[in-house]
Amino acid sequence: MNITRLTYYSRISIDAGAQSLADRLEDILIVSVANNRRDDVTGALIHDDTWFAQVLEGTEAAVSATFERISRDARHCDVRLVKIQPVAVRRFAASWMTLLGRSDGNTDLFRHYGESERFDPQLMLADRLGDLIEAVAARAAGAQGRFLDSPPRLGSELRRCGAQSR
Repeated sequence: MNITRLTYYSRISIDAGAQSLADRLEDILIVSVANNRRDDVTGALIHDDTWFAQVLEGTEAAVSATFERISRDARHCDVRLVKIQPVAVRRFAASWMTLLGRSDGNTDLFRHYGESERFDPQLMLADRLGDLIEAVAARAAGAQGRFLDSPPRLGSELRRCGAQSR
């Protein structure tokens, strides 16, 4: 089977509203795992308070359809395709979906790959962004002995899409 790897980032557009941020992230994870299992798509999604960045892997048709759904999802705005390429093997074969937030345990990776204190995927080279996603997922897998299937519990509020980062 030919494998396609797609990397993108988007600005987070989650309204904290009545449901907690952690619950909304958990909803994303639950639906994504079900869809990805059905479509044989694997991948990892990382985030901070402003950005999502994700790698998707699978057949070109399945990855493209998944990316189209994400592009229409109101929880993402300013969605930008960074790279799409054929690959010989999956980086994330062990996980239908890994969801990981920036934390004290991985801030050094965000700083190293992003070459800044602040995570801004707009300023990163495509390969560096993909490597960051892989490194964050690998560290979490090593710490847990497997890829995570539940999002971290976060206390911070997410900025709305139109908010300016400072």
